[in-house]
Amino acid sequence: MSVALRGNLQDFGIADVFQLIGQQRKTGILEFRGEAGRVQLRFDRGAVVSAAPLGSRAEDALGEMLVRCGRLTRDQLDQLVPECEAAAQTVPRLAVSRGWICREDLDRIEDVLTRETFFEVLRWESGDFDFRAQPVDHGRRFEALLGAEQILMDGLRMVDEWQSFSEHVPSEDIVFRKTAGFKEYRSRSRLEANHLRAAERVYQLVDGRISVRRVVDLSLLGTFDAVRLLAELRRADVIEPLDEEALRRVQSVPSHRIRASREQAVSWLAGLLPLLLLAGIAALALRGVAPGEPAAGFTLQRAPIEASRAAFDARRVRHALEAYRFADGRWPEGLTELERRGVLAAGTLAQHRDAAYYYVVREDGALLLAPER
Repeated sequence: MSVALRGNLQDFGIADVFQLIGQQRKTGILEFRGEAGRVQLRFDRGAVVSAAPLGSRAEDALGEMLVRCGRLTRDQLDQLVPECEAAAQTVPRLAVSRGWICREDLDRIEDVLTRETFFEVLRWESGDFDFRAQPVDHGRRFEALLGAEQILMDGLRMVDEWQSFSEHVPSEDIVFRKTAGFKEYRSRSRLEANHLRAAERVYQLVDGRISVRRVVDLSLLGTFDAVRLLAELRRADVIEPLDEEALRRVQSVPSHRIRASREQAVSWLAGLLPLLLLAGIAALALRGVAPGEPAAGFTLQRAPIEASRAAFDARRVRHALEAYRFADGRWPEGLTELERRGVLAAGTLAQHRDAAYYYVVREDGALLLAPER
């Protein structure tokens, strides 16, 4: 295997390939080709750097994953693509340089994509593979990479355990809704503390509107772990699936606004700040622009009104989250609670049902996830 290793999965299984690469500490690129498409895995001295489906451009899959996980909007991704082509740069690296995502989050999402890709490939029954020994450029610390044999063992375990709970979540298109509070689940759960935190993250995302696939992506836990937790929540009667009729009924019912003097004051606070910000954005956009033809060297911005509206919507939801925490001393279990308590105007979230905002709580506060437009 000094130069290349080629074969098919009927004669030489994925486990054999990974063990060989790991034991010989090879650096290079492994490509699988099957009915589901093409997948590429990169190795550095026997450790897995990344794995992703192959697209027409470098790191296409990672860019799409950033949108699916709520770290970039579709508009931001569409804006970056032509700029990357002109600058010979990748979308993820340019997004980091713009400050749209931090390097830590990018590495985490790349790890999720690697696990997702490998979990999918392990379930392939046929296909060809080709390993090419060559230098692999990456910015990851070698100590943070997982060895090929370790990832193989974890992947095989996940494939074996998948059948034990996947029947409770038979499709990624299913939509779940809450039927009980998470405190009730926590009181009788035997999960360890870190698993309970992950379960609560999944529970927060269940709202009767988004599919299992969207919950998986926003949770950043990967398909195996997120679906396992959804199955556990369903077995505990904390969530239940909606049929198509129930889903249409829930989505058509407007949110009810509960009024109280303190909540009205907080609502004013949450609503006033983004209005001022929007006015500032409009003032900056109009400054120095005279009617008529654009001046020489003037660049027409792409959809400035839509971009300003999207920025306003995001700030309005973010400030409502912060106002709720200020008033109640805790984060809400879901964004719909903001409307029920009157912190966010009734119907605000309804206009984003097909591209909704969600949030997760981290050690440094709440992170608002961008909608998938």
